[in-house]
Amino acid sequence: MVAITFTPKANSLDKLLPHAERRRCPAKSNIINAGDRSESLFLILKGSVTVLIEDDERREMIVAYLNSGDFFGELGLFEQPGRESVRSAWVRAKTECEVAERLRNTTRKVGDLAFLDVTGRVARTLLELCKQPDAMTHPDGMQIKITRQEIGRIVGCSREMVGRVLKALEEQSLVNVKGKTMVVYGTR
Repeated sequence: MVAITFTPKANSLDKLLPHAERRRCPAKSNIINAGDRSESLFLILKGSVTVLIEDDERREMIVAYLNSGDFFGELGLFEQPGRESVRSAWVRAKTECEVAERLRNTTRKVGDLAFLDVTGRVARTLLELCKQPDAMTHPDGMQIKITRQEIGRIVGCSREMVGRVLKALEEQSLVNVKGKTMVVYGTR
């Protein structure tokens, strides 16, 4: 298990926390158990945790101590879609803790808000929309219909900013935009 330390801009954290479930964990309680399905990401808000594994003789070995601002449980997010991921370690509250838990299917979106710029978020959203059932096959890629305002609500920015990003993507010959109809090139 690798720890990711999060040094967010204040507004990034403000966007994450309303979409996460806050949990209080007593000292010495297990937050994650090895072998459990890996379906969520955790951010330590207060306190500290111990990351543990067992050796072949079932003795506990400490892998890391994590503190406020550290993420854990993130390795499952890097698994290929369709492959079930299981926890490789235990995470135990070292002190009384407060953690924010985010489920896997929405964690990536929250991570995008914190780590990707607006162009990256818009591009990723367009690619995801091309996989939806209402996307239509086009000779040059996939055609989708969505307003700039809707994209802005998905990625967390203004419709004006979405318009600027779409124009830049169009100048790079990645998309063709006519009103709310967009062709995302090379996505079939």
